[in-house]
Amino acid sequence: MTRILYDYQKFSGQRYGGISRYFANLVAGVNAHASFEASISLLYNTNYYIGDLNFPLDNAIGKMIFDSKPKRIDKWNKQYSNLLIKKNNFDLLHPTYYHPYFINKTKKPYVLTVHDMIYELLPQHFLATERLPDYKRITIKNATGLIAISQSTKNDMMQVFNIPAEKIQMIYHGINNNQQIITEQIANLPAIYLLFVGERANYKNFSRLLQCFAGLKNQYPDLHLVCAGGGEFDQEEAILIKKLNVDKFCQQLTVTDTQLNYLYQQAQVFVFPSLYEGFGYPLLEAFRVGCAIAASNTSSFPEVGGDAVHYFSPDDTHSIYKAIDELLTDSTLRKQYIEKGYEQLKHFALEREIEETLNFYTRILGRQ
Repeated sequence: MTRILYDYQKFSGQRYGGISRYFANLVAGVNAHASFEASISLLYNTNYYIGDLNFPLDNAIGKMIFDSKPKRIDKWNKQYSNLLIKKNNFDLLHPTYYHPYFINKTKKPYVLTVHDMIYELLPQHFLATERLPDYKRITIKNATGLIAISQSTKNDMMQVFNIPAEKIQMIYHGINNNQQIITEQIANLPAIYLLFVGERANYKNFSRLLQCFAGLKNQYPDLHLVCAGGGEFDQEEAILIKKLNVDKFCQQLTVTDTQLNYLYQQAQVFVFPSLYEGFGYPLLEAFRVGCAIAASNTSSFPEVGGDAVHYFSPDDTHSIYKAIDELLTDSTLRKQYIEKGYEQLKHFALEREIEETLNFYTRILGRQ
């Protein structure tokens, strides 16, 4: 039995989120295999995707100790993770993020998944005091093996860090196409809206989308913009929304996965204008529920989206406007992209992702 230990980092830091969902899928896939066993170095869990698993303090005592205090939860989970890693009662460690706290404690090999190279390629969008790039460089340098979630990300890793190709395994994210799509209705949604999903800061290019939306409002008076996740509009965003005179037509919603499915289903167009993405998982989410997509033509987008996305240049406001306008105007075009999306999704099966990851683990451990 090959034992894989996943650490606490992203499970402790996210209730919902793409990275913790990715690792939750891996944990379930590993435990479904007869020759592998997965565990997570968590003492107390608040993550939605592993809510069916039991951890030592997932009880009344844990609730009393932690009292919904994120910093305390993270501190105790880190201490517990340190304890389990020092025991080395596993065959392979797969950290869920980049903090190098474990490097001098484990005697076993570790695999690291690199989700993007945004800090390295677009540093102007981040604070100079940000520690994550340093942590990431250390954990990448010391990893026994690396997983890149797209060929674009693998190429960027090789270019920035001069990593040999044979050390990196490219494994696409997968989605469970056999799972029933569950939706939860959201009341008082506008009849016609564009959908934006996730974080909106800096390289996500949200301000440029707002400018395009303000122009589209002149042509489509009933059009709205719905933002799912990412937190409430900050002061800078609120000022721009007000300045563009679209404050009555923009809203932000904090939603569950089932509500997000509903938002994709009801949207006229899902717009993904990022300047860079390591993969772009929302593309798969939109494909699965039948939502037409207008997205950037950069980084991993063409690789993941194939011919099922209506592309635009993310640094060109007119290009973004034109792509969205064409989808809003032409219902036949929207349907064509939706059908292509169903086909494109077949390339990203969750079963394939898990199988390729297990094969990589086996190769790293020299048991092939």
